[in-house]
Amino acid sequence: MAWAHAGCGENPDERLGERLEETLGRAVREWRGRTGMTQARLAELSGLTQAAISRLEHGKCMPTFPLLERIAQAFGSALLVSMDPGRGVTVTFAGGGDIGRPDADRYSGR
Repeated sequence: MAWAHAGCGENPDERLGERLEETLGRAVREWRGRTGMTQARLAELSGLTQAAISRLEHGKCMPTFPLLERIAQAFGSALLVSMDPGRGVTVTFAGGGDIGRPDADRYSGR
């Protein structure tokens, strides 16, 4: 499977072999960067440690749904994970009212 951050002009073939936990971690890391939040602040808001956020962002653990819910709540954003047979996984963060808008950050696999 190849994974790509849609809309950034990256070559999807560069993401060959990326695991789901790496895609989720990359989505969290890039959304955190976009929002200007530090790992320490995200940890505080989500009730996790900064070390746990770092492990998540680097794809070192597979997050549970309750953990992903805490992360989304800390960001004040919707987190959508979609699985489409033959196309892979799409991870989307969207702020309030942004779901489905083209400016929402999408991370997809194909």
